[in-house]
Amino acid sequence: MNDFKIKYHLNNLLLFTLCLFFTSTITAMQITNKEMDKFLQTPEKIASPDTVFKLRAMIYKNQITFAWDIKENCYLYLDKFSFTTKNNIPYNSPSFPKGKLLSDEYFGKVEVFFDFVETSLSLVDPLPTEIIVTYQGCNQTGYCYTPIKKNIKIDKDLGIVVN
Repeated sequence: MNDFKIKYHLNNLLLFTLCLFFTSTITAMQITNKEMDKFLQTPEKIASPDTVFKLRAMIYKNQITFAWDIKENCYLYLDKFSFTTKNNIPYNSPSFPKGKLLSDEYFGKVEVFFDFVETSLSLVDPLPTEIIVTYQGCNQTGYCYTPIKKNIKIDKDLGIVVN
């Protein structure tokens, strides 16, 4: 009978040990998941690009000015801006103010704009009816937006519609 008791107690000890192991593993997984939730954002938590990067366009004399209001803790990449006409002809290169240098995990060392950025293009004859503006940015928690493309339509009375 002693052998039976020893086997019984060993089996219980083994079962108890396994329970402790799996309990700590499950707890560790829950902690890890909670930590990951801090870094990963659900789509509900990610603001739309139109909310984060508010684009305005204005025409004054022979210049069209583009201005972006950039939400706090977000930025736009200098080298991701492009301006083309409706016929995919690149528009002349606008000048930008000096941005801040940032070491980006995806693109390396880059120049970015926080808070606000503005640039202008000279309007040429014939006046373009549409300028396609492309830009890209990220937020500082690690979410990067896909390139954003806006169609800026200019009517003959120099009115502007941003789509």
